[in-house]
Amino acid sequence: MMDKPECKSIVRAVLPAVRASIASTMHDRYGYSQESIAEKLGVVQVAVSKYLHNKYSPQIRKMKNYILQNSLSDSIVSGIVRGEDRQQIDHAIDELCDRLVATTV
Repeated sequence: MMDKPECKSIVRAVLPAVRASIASTMHDRYGYSQESIAEKLGVVQVAVSKYLHNKYSPQIRKMKNYILQNSLSDSIVSGIVRGEDRQQIDHAIDELCDRLVATTV
């Protein structure tokens, strides 16, 4: 079965850009450690390091900057800081990914 182009976009660019924007905000604005960010996002610490040090494609960087400039991930970060459960956070991330795919595909 062939993947829809949207699925590939989400996995290759959108989801990493969303996570990178969340990681940057959590680190820069709230002082979260890489380990804590990784735990909250359900990723490994190495991924967070890449997000924070811009070690990813120009496409991801461009989308991350768009997300940050338009404060699109701020409500997700606020939810994390308030202690929302992982399921709520994952749902909010999914919704943002869907919105981004709809505007970029």
